Amino acid sequence: MRSYFLPSWRQLWLAAVLCCWAALTHASNKPALWLAQKYPGGLDLQQYWVSEKYDGVRGYWDGQALWTRQGTAIAAPVWYTAGWPAMPMEGELWAGRGQFARAQSITSKATPADADWQALHFMVFDAPATPGSFSERLQAIAQFVDAVQQPWVQATPQWRESDEARLMAQMQRIVREGGEGLMLHKASAVYRSGRSGDVLKLKPHEDAEAQVVGHAPGRGKYEGMTGALLVRTADGIDFKLGSGLSDAQRRDPPAIGSWVTYRYRGLHDSGKPRFASFWRVREEGMPPSPASDLASTP
Repeated sequence: MRSYFLPSWRQLWLAAVLCCWAALTHASNKPALWLAQKYPGGLDLQQYWVSEKYDGVRGYWDGQALWTRQGTAIAAPVWYTAGWPAMPMEGELWAGRGQFARAQSITSKATPADADWQALHFMVFDAPATPGSFSERLQAIAQFVDAVQQPWVQATPQWRESDEARLMAQMQRIVREGGEGLMLHKASAVYRSGRSGDVLKLKPHEDAEAQVVGHAPGRGKYEGMTGALLVRTADGIDFKLGSGLSDAQRRDPPAIGSWVTYRYRGLHDSGKPRFASFWRVREEGMPPSPASDLASTP
């Protein structure tokens, strides 16, 4: 391991952590990542780092290859990851604000196209195998980016907010400019797998994922097309998604078995989402995390 990454007294500790992390990750190819909870409000914001929530494809660098959060290999060009140290890193493969579909299309191709990948930045936001607090892991991220010296590899900018009014103003500004929202990481938190209140997401809407199980026929102006998607969440709740579908999607709807993301505003007592609206198709083709992880990730 390169000596500039961490002080020498931590190298043995880090080596042990990396071995354990690798064993856990490669047992199923699905990385054991940290997942965010919804921002609850009323927190002591001085304890948190704040960053933009990038609307791209979450990428996990295991030291040798890139993976999605579901454990699907990402076929990046050789030059894209050339020289990356053998230090696990998490980041967002991001094509810019409002360009999620482009990022998803690029990263889902089995044969990468150089011209496409030149449009993707790897915005690094955590170092899963590095011991210590989030603030300490930010130092490892900076060292990773400095070691790589590639313009498409960048550390996600992090800042502090003094109060909730300023936090909300920042979120609204980013959304107006085409972004998705904010992420908050507790400065003192160590990395852990699963969903945790130490990492939070702040967005103006809620979203989740469901699998298409059928197509309801359209009526009236949608005669001969799809009127709604019949979908099922990971915990078995069935409902219809009609709002949000374009005419093109009604003529050629997402295939049965595919996964889609929808937006909603709260839940009914039955657990069904209120005012659910189709948002987009997940091209990765793998189910989301279990029921408790339905909300979309950082």
